[in-house]
Amino acid sequence: MLESLVTPIAIAAAIILVILLGLYLRNRRWMPWNSYQAGPAWIRGGIYFCICWLLSYFSGGLKLILTSPLATSDNLNNTSWVGFTALCVGFVFMAYSVLWVRYTVRFNRPNKPLMSTLFGLLWGSSSGQLFLATWLFATKAVANIDASWVNKPVLAGVIAWSLMGIWQPNFHNVYWDHYIAPEHDTALTQKIKALGCHVPNLAITLLYLGLFHNYAIFVGFQVIACISAATGMHFPAPWAKSSELDYAHRTVGTKVPRCTGYVSDDYTTDPYTPFHPGWTGPQKTPV
Repeated sequence: MLESLVTPIAIAAAIILVILLGLYLRNRRWMPWNSYQAGPAWIRGGIYFCICWLLSYFSGGLKLILTSPLATSDNLNNTSWVGFTALCVGFVFMAYSVLWVRYTVRFNRPNKPLMSTLFGLLWGSSSGQLFLATWLFATKAVANIDASWVNKPVLAGVIAWSLMGIWQPNFHNVYWDHYIAPEHDTALTQKIKALGCHVPNLAITLLYLGLFHNYAIFVGFQVIACISAATGMHFPAPWAKSSELDYAHRTVGTKVPRCTGYVSDDYTTDPYTPFHPGWTGPQKTPV
């Protein structure tokens, strides 16, 4: 039944992509590249989301998500599947709803949970499908290798993990964290999130995908992660006014500018970095 929705969804994604690109190109003058603006950020994000959905369609991922059962009776009767699924859910929740949120700079952005959740849902479903498409392309690439000593599923997983391991940090550090997301990191939290959240997330969930082929559940893991991140950073509504602190600064004088994270004169007394080691709170001015 849901198979009939695959092509219409892809067509809708293509139409929305053309519309967003038209809006973006037509209105670049009011889309500054030297300050953060929530409206343009949503448009840029929407363009990225549409591209991810289209890649999922062309890889066959979208069809697999819509036509494969969420979980089979064999899955439900398999204690290894139940345990690994619980492990993935538990890890993603702790990594993103707890650790990621704990080490996030929010400044004084208003909390709009509905809009943040909507953005996180779009972000997670798109990122999950991008990961799935990469894994499917890798699986197809190794399918014709004629060598008995090659474990093709393992090789496909390693290729997908490596490609995403190269793409994700560079895309986020160069583009996403500058033009789409408001500032939400310091140099310290960038490292904590990479090692404690992103790298193990891809490793664990891609292994799950390779073992059980539960496509929708795999994407669901990324939805949980991105909703947690979007609400945790207080991702602004499209109409929200932004402050100078929301603008993510990048390195100067390098061939490829990269986000530096929020830079403070003293992280131990800065009101926006209570997670920093040795933090004592803002210094009180003597009366």
